[in-house]
Amino acid sequence: MYLLSRYAGWGRNFWTRIDNGTVEVHTTDEHLHITVQNGLVVEQTTRTKDEYTALRYGQECTTRKANKMINEAYFEPGTLQAIKRGGLWKRVRGIPFCGSQGTVECYSTSSGAYGKEIFTYNNGNLGYIAAIWRKKLQVRRPDGKLWIVVKGGKVSLNRRPLANKIDSGANDLGFRHIMRGRNWEITIYDESGKIVTQGKVENSQKQGKWLEDGKVSYYLSGVKVSRQLYEENPSKWDGYEVLRIPNAQLRCSLLNKMGYDKLLSKVKHKVIDTSDDGGQLLQIDTGLDGHSTRGLDRIMRLLKVICPSTKQVYVLRVPPNIETYQQARQWTFGLREASIKQGVFLELVKET
Repeated sequence: MYLLSRYAGWGRNFWTRIDNGTVEVHTTDEHLHITVQNGLVVEQTTRTKDEYTALRYGQECTTRKANKMINEAYFEPGTLQAIKRGGLWKRVRGIPFCGSQGTVECYSTSSGAYGKEIFTYNNGNLGYIAAIWRKKLQVRRPDGKLWIVVKGGKVSLNRRPLANKIDSGANDLGFRHIMRGRNWEITIYDESGKIVTQGKVENSQKQGKWLEDGKVSYYLSGVKVSRQLYEENPSKWDGYEVLRIPNAQLRCSLLNKMGYDKLLSKVKHKVIDTSDDGGQLLQIDTGLDGHSTRGLDRIMRLLKVICPSTKQVYVLRVPPNIETYQQARQWTFGLREASIKQGVFLELVKET
């Protein structure tokens, strides 16, 4: 271990090597005690007015407050502070949660990953068991009543306990930032057991009918819309009105719901290029002038392809700078526009 002072002034800093012994540092707020053996720090204790922390490298770290244990962590032998594998490695007490307090126990997998949390209220009731391999999470209140149910997705766990991540001020309690999966659903109950929030998330966006704080809302690809727009048959929509919706996310959602094939039947379009099998590169002029196209496409280009086996027609949107049918096809295979412009093409041995 090397001890180095800084900012002591010109000619007053020092640098010294310590192989065995102890180092003590006193400040206004804390007292630091370090034990060195064979040149390595093996133990470090920190004492403040309220807390006492003891860190034994490669063994454990404990924190006490008012002579009560509030934090325990266990490390993999032979390392400095790596998580202990395959069992309980951390226990934190006094965590506030749902108007009460409790203890969270953290478990690791055999590989050393943060794998599972168990939260228990101080009265002994179980708050939750969250694991990275589970697709269902149930959270209960201090009195044992069901509070939250999340299904279909996996919870993201890290060194910050889930109890500290749940945001009581958000409609979904912050689960959009907690879940790892893109598709899941949540149900939240009040203290009487009545459902106050319920809905589904698809592709990481709210979708469909939601109950939020007791009120019904409707979402299309994460955008809140009116009930009329949500329930109305897309065949009744005006194609040009949809194309001129300023909110890009809502516009894209409505176009997906309508379908680009239906859009072609509602707006004027022209053929830019064709293929031997009947496919087409089409262009739609949205009719917007130069002063109102901010955030909107002046033109839209679509690729109409025909499945060689089923003869089913598919209409796909492509970038407006695509110039030929073959360029559009290559873009749908994943090639970038810049590569396509440089003449890079994929040749298919057989198309199915």
